[in-house]
Amino acid sequence: MALIGFICMIIFIVVIVIMTVVNTHSVDLHTWPPLQSFPVPLWTVGLAPLIFGALIGLLVGMSSGGAARRRAREERRRADQLQRQLAAAQRVPPSEPPSVPAALPPAMSDANQNQLTSQQAR
Repeated sequence: MALIGFICMIIFIVVIVIMTVVNTHSVDLHTWPPLQSFPVPLWTVGLAPLIFGALIGLLVGMSSGGAARRRAREERRRADQLQRQLAAAQRVPPSEPPSVPAALPPAMSDANQNQLTSQQAR
């Protein structure tokens, strides 16, 4: 589809260039309300509305797509941030030992362990 658009654009540019080269005659452009007349080349009469329309279309397209582009930029930043966090989490090995379940009794202190061994020795 992009190739078809590119070919159409090339054809359009060639037609515009041919029109510009061939139509060098002067025409009188009459303005209103000052009622003045001034000569301009014929190709400017045909090309000026095309350029003006392209600029207006560009401005309208930029203004209507601004919110979507801003949202896309924010989402791209968020995705990049999450990817960095994930990569950092995968590089760092877990630093804490696995937790002991709460159902096990607490460990004996050294004093209690010494008493237990002395009682077993008797």
